[in-house]
Amino acid sequence: MKQNTFGHVIMKYIATLLITTLFAATGAEAKPLKVFILAGQSNMEGHAEVRTFDYIGKDPLTAPILKEMRSPDGTPRVCDKVWMSYLTGPYDGSANGEGLGKLTAGFGARGDQPTKDGGKIGPEFTFGISMEKELKEPILIIKTAWGGRSLNTEFRPPSAGQYKLPKEIQELWDKHPQGAHGIPKAEDRKKWQDDKNAASGVFYRMMIEHVKKVLADPKRVCPEYDEKAGYEVAGFVWLQGFNDLVDGTTYPGPDQPGKYEEYSRLLAHFIRDVRNDLSAPKMPFVIGVLGVDGESKNVNFRKAMAAPADMPEFKGNVVAVETAPFWDDAIAAAQPKQGEYNNIVGTAHTLKADGTFDKDWKWENYWKPVGKPLPEDRIWRFATINATEKKDTLQKYDGRRFRDITLPAGMENWYMPDFDDSKWASGKAPIGKGVWKHSGITLDKSPSTWGDGEFLLMRTKFEVEDLNFDSYRIAVLARQGFHIYLNGQKIHTYIWWQDKPQYGSIVLGKEQIKHLKKGKNVLAAYANDQYDLNSPEHYAAIDLRIEGITKADQEKLDLALEEVLSPKDREALKGSSNGGYHYLGSAKIFAQMGKAFAEALIALGLTGCADDFAAADGSKTNLNQLFIVNSSPTFLGYDYVGSDASHHYFVAKVKYARDSKFKVKTVDLVVNNPMAFGKGTVEVFPYKPTAPGYEEFGKIADGTNTLGGGKTLFRKK
Repeated sequence: MKQNTFGHVIMKYIATLLITTLFAATGAEAKPLKVFILAGQSNMEGHAEVRTFDYIGKDPLTAPILKEMRSPDGTPRVCDKVWMSYLTGPYDGSANGEGLGKLTAGFGARGDQPTKDGGKIGPEFTFGISMEKELKEPILIIKTAWGGRSLNTEFRPPSAGQYKLPKEIQELWDKHPQGAHGIPKAEDRKKWQDDKNAASGVFYRMMIEHVKKVLADPKRVCPEYDEKAGYEVAGFVWLQGFNDLVDGTTYPGPDQPGKYEEYSRLLAHFIRDVRNDLSAPKMPFVIGVLGVDGESKNVNFRKAMAAPADMPEFKGNVVAVETAPFWDDAIAAAQPKQGEYNNIVGTAHTLKADGTFDKDWKWENYWKPVGKPLPEDRIWRFATINATEKKDTLQKYDGRRFRDITLPAGMENWYMPDFDDSKWASGKAPIGKGVWKHSGITLDKSPSTWGDGEFLLMRTKFEVEDLNFDSYRIAVLARQGFHIYLNGQKIHTYIWWQDKPQYGSIVLGKEQIKHLKKGKNVLAAYANDQYDLNSPEHYAAIDLRIEGITKADQEKLDLALEEVLSPKDREALKGSSNGGYHYLGSAKIFAQMGKAFAEALIALGLTGCADDFAAADGSKTNLNQLFIVNSSPTFLGYDYVGSDASHHYFVAKVKYARDSKFKVKTVDLVVNNPMAFGKGTVEVFPYKPTAPGYEEFGKIADGTNTLGGGKTLFRKK
């Protein structure tokens, strides 16, 4: 008896292997370690944060998946029999690292810390859970994924040949020898092609090299590996596509059928090359078809991505799994509202076109100023300085200019309450310089002038009579980054920049609020100015104040904000932790995908046995035996799947199941085998019909796990 692996997908209906186990080994031989490879770009990395798990349980259809994802104590499950080797790192591959250990949550995207738990999942989590449940034996998952990598360049397979510009793009370039937007000059095009060639296939090679490294010593990753039994590369899952979807140079023209034919060609080469490089010519392969934005979007790309599964050479061992059906419309509808909501709650005060306060802004009056005098009447003391040491000087322009510098002698404790600032300049805020112009707002008239220095130190005092607010925040206007101090304690740092002139809202936590006290308070800030390459004149403006809100006003504000983001929207957003191109960072979506990928490989990886089975040619078949190896329930009855020693396969659909031993109404047996028996459906009868024109087709094998063992089958001549 011979062991074989082959494929046919009945993913929707596969529920349990009722006749033989997936990838069954014969006799009492030890089973090879099942190895599954998962590869792709950022969505294979996975950007679903663990905090989105609860949302899975809100839907009755996915709640059972969540139950399997968690231990009894509610923490993410740790799979006892599934081990991970995960190669990832920054998008450019410059600092790769390997994550190791038993499969649990945390093997998703890890950014620039590839060896550490990133608190996220991709499809690997439920994929491994499903496989462990099915196989009940040790499993090794090798995952390689990096964000922002295309199949046409970084993952380009070796047999695909050198990258060449599409004809229409080449013709466009030829019309612009001096270059244009997105088009290099003629003299720079050789370098462009050389750079393209250098980048081509880099991540494909990283992937293959890592897989081979792991397989050279599986026990390093999977302690239960049995050297005598060896391993079996049992399946490959590919989830990628976004960078190709949006690549208008490689795939030019309007979005119409045929636009992405090159992707289909490249993916077919990828499948062949991976199988060749891993010496696994029949390795089951799952194409995870990109499904961002749901079933109505990116239709032509999705068809092109799925197309290789229909190629004759891949029939039965490559399947395309659509992920668009798992898209969550409720989250997708809420996310744009979340942006508006975040802008409102993240803004303390807006400015009019002339740079003055917009007191008519709808959300202006819920928070109140803390302390006296009022912020607009306070006097600030301030000093301006420049970086004098080489280590503090920027050698080139950088959008993020904020940094700490060495302060002049005697100014080290400038933010402490008892510091003597009597010799500093004084005036009201904002303190500014130059012209800050953005988003239709011009801020060029500040009450106090910053001065020539790049950096500003500023301090003010205010009196607090009581602390009756329930929450506090800092309202701050600043072009670049800043440190903020309250009574000598640093309470906030911001290192980036703000393009639009407006007051941001920074809600303070208990650790920051504890420094606010009744009586005299000292508020201080350290900031720097801005310039850009097109406008070398330095400019900036800074102002800050502490504000509070009562519980009653917070409730009024929350109620008003429901018109922007409803309670239903907020509930949906609990299931999201990223943007649409990352499947909304939703564990609900990734959990369904991982499970679907596993089910697809389960269907592709069925194994059957038969003795002396001759290959079929579609018209005449010398079929001596059929061997039923799998069954699964459908709405009408049972599906049976089997194979022969030559990797041909069939699907038998039986409409009526009489009992658990699968006694059937034999007249309803239909065998469909497009590979071995021709392109159409072949009706096979377990008796000779009375009508003329039927011939003997073969026999169903004897045995306790067969359907109607020993019966002779007939078909039309």
